[in-house]
Amino acid sequence: MSVCRDLRLYLRALKFLGMMCWQFETERCLLQATPECERYAQVYTVVVLSGTTGALTYAHLQPERFHVKVYNRTGNFYEAVIFRSSCIVLWLLYVFLYLRRHRHMKLVQSLLTINRTCLGGSADRQFLNNFVLYGALSGLIFGNHINGYRHAGLDSIALTLNVALYTYAFLVLCLLLVFFVCLKQIMAAGLTHYNEELLQGIASLDVATIFCGRQQIPLLRGRQQIPALRGRQQILALCEGELNECFGLLMLPIVALVLLLSPAGPFFLISTVLEGKYGPKQYILMALTSIFWDVPWMIILFLMLRTNGITVEANKTAKILAKVPRTGTGLDRMIEKFLLKNLRQQPILTAYGFFALDKSTLFKLFTAIFTYMVILVQFKEMENSTKSINKFGELTES
Repeated sequence: MSVCRDLRLYLRALKFLGMMCWQFETERCLLQATPECERYAQVYTVVVLSGTTGALTYAHLQPERFHVKVYNRTGNFYEAVIFRSSCIVLWLLYVFLYLRRHRHMKLVQSLLTINRTCLGGSADRQFLNNFVLYGALSGLIFGNHINGYRHAGLDSIALTLNVALYTYAFLVLCLLLVFFVCLKQIMAAGLTHYNEELLQGIASLDVATIFCGRQQIPLLRGRQQIPALRGRQQILALCEGELNECFGLLMLPIVALVLLLSPAGPFFLISTVLEGKYGPKQYILMALTSIFWDVPWMIILFLMLRTNGITVEANKTAKILAKVPRTGTGLDRMIEKFLLKNLRQQPILTAYGFFALDKSTLFKLFTAIFTYMVILVQFKEMENSTKSINKFGELTES
């Protein structure tokens, strides 16, 4: 049996990192919050909160240890902001996940039921590919940070804290993002399943019935909806309701931190490699490290926002129903009402209403990242110019 069946691999990883500590019963596809799991979640949360608070306090009390020798004042200030923001985001995420753990469990339980009902294991390969990508990128980001900071003249204690914090932050945040992508894929596959049922009903040339598996179920009985359409509406309600409530709020600090982290790679490249602060032997290695510094974050962010399957399948339902022949019954009014509502469809997945979690946000995010990078470089050049002017003035006076 596939290791990703029912997202078991993800559930084990989430439990190991203390974020979603549940016991999974395979036969009944049931999640349970056992006393052992509750204690583990509580202890792990306390450890993470203590660790991030301690790292934040140490960075505040010993700022000179975190000064990167190859950076100027602007670069070191930016590094300090990133380090402290990462601690705060991890602190907030673990508090949020712990306080709302039972609500998250109910949401994931509902989606696992949809996974078994509509997919039947057909998405296991896709889930596994997502996890393999996540693992490979985790290794890449660990190698980038340990090589970059080791050659940047950072204090040994600060180097250890930086590598540990940023690697762990990637493991936690990106596991949540990849898990969120898998949940979106389950919902999109569920909508695809119900759209196929609608197509079968239309293809049967019997407008009064639709085939659901081996049973022939009436399309319209009094005020009842089409069974496939009712299933579709339940998935969308779950998506727009609980999925947005549970994961939409999590996306705000995660995306904000990614925006803050993203200019670090280009800034590191400009401040070190392009200024010739390394010898010929280290030049190629540091150049590659700088180029791939932000690649893991960008790939995961792109993976999360590019999957628009839910919106595509939701809109596809309207195209299918538009092909249903008119019968002069209540079915016509139901379809017209549905199509009218579909025309006013708002973005389905949002970061708690602040921005849509789809392709439309990608361009805005990349534009913001580029803007922040330009601002950082401008501050760096202004600082260098000021130093040159002051140095020239001192030479003139002497």
